[in-house]
Amino acid sequence: MLFFKECKKVIFSLTFIIYFAVTLAMYFTQFHNDCGEPLRKPGPSDEYYGTVAREIPEILMPNAAEGLVGEYLSGSFSAYPYGFYKNVRLSENKKFRLAEVITELSGLTAYELDNFEDYQEAGYVMGDNNGFVYVEANIPEINIPDSLTYDRFRELMREADKIIGGGSRYSDEFIVGNFSLVPRTYEDALAEYERFLYDDKITGAYARLYCDYIGIDIAILPVFVAAALAGFDKKSGMEQLVYSRKVSSGKLVFTRFLALVTVMAIPIIITAAIAYFKVKSIYPGEALDNFAFFRCAAYWLVPNILISTAVGMLVTEIMSGMIAIFVQGAWWFMSIFAAEGGLTGEIKPFTLVMRHNNLLKSDVFAMEMKSIIFNRLFFTVLSVVLVTLTVIIYEMKRRGVFNGLSDLRKNSGRKSKA
Repeated sequence: MLFFKECKKVIFSLTFIIYFAVTLAMYFTQFHNDCGEPLRKPGPSDEYYGTVAREIPEILMPNAAEGLVGEYLSGSFSAYPYGFYKNVRLSENKKFRLAEVITELSGLTAYELDNFEDYQEAGYVMGDNNGFVYVEANIPEINIPDSLTYDRFRELMREADKIIGGGSRYSDEFIVGNFSLVPRTYEDALAEYERFLYDDKITGAYARLYCDYIGIDIAILPVFVAAALAGFDKKSGMEQLVYSRKVSSGKLVFTRFLALVTVMAIPIIITAAIAYFKVKSIYPGEALDNFAFFRCAAYWLVPNILISTAVGMLVTEIMSGMIAIFVQGAWWFMSIFAAEGGLTGEIKPFTLVMRHNNLLKSDVFAMEMKSIIFNRLFFTVLSVVLVTLTVIIYEMKRRGVFNGLSDLRKNSGRKSKA
């Protein structure tokens, strides 16, 4: 009975209606629009099949050396320590150590590097007729010594990564994907298409893309609904009535949590069903995985609803709904920002917003499966821990032991004035 009452409160709340509307808008403006035409099978006469990362020393070594020299000359380095983007500027001591690394791998001395005045970053610049043209980077000539082995080169790259602070483009994790891309062959493209067709059974690939898009909103929107529901009780005076009930704090809090998660899963179920029939319509007669969307949404999106809701409930009870939204929003923003390092193949054990913005590359996704399983289980368990803490705070409030940090500040202010 209590569960259905809580569900009813959530369903008829303004924040849930907005949540529902935004989720639908995200689906139709992003995923639905990407499903206009079926994925075309690559042909042997196609001019371009994309690129693939392969560890080829003859390609990786000069490209990585050029990248390191270019960033040294620019004075800043891109890095993703702990999964978050960071623009790194080195101290003079670290800059000197990095110059020694560059000297060994390229022959360029610190003096030559520091006195090179014609550095030009690669990119698009305004050309004639108000058009943009691409210009190559202008850096000093690099001559990798013949005596430098590939193993020693990788050691120098690891040293450079350590000096920068970790998570740079020269780390073991990123170096091949950044500096050793080669053209994909027809055979590679055909094999990938066949994985899409037979391993993913088409809908498996589209389900990942669906979760990629919807997961962006689902990692932040539930906190608004959870915080608003707790705030509504306070404003309407229901909080005191709830505190006076004989039902336990654990039952009250976990019932509300379950009601929030259940109701907020409704738009996911609806959009996943629409997505399935959309894909089915553009691949008539193909053998599809009929449950791929629901299975993928269950392990990909539900943990995001759980953790965002749990943060909203706990922080609202301790402080306020606005601060709960700020906390989750800051976490969400940092996770989205970190994903700028790559939208495919960048799922880490503690990544809040998982990304795989590609119908293909199922092999990359499969290689990340251990991280994905840990990631989703971690956030599921963490959400239960946070809700348990909410129960403790709730019980303390019912007993009059604690009434929130905001009230403590108010009381402190009154005492100081007295």
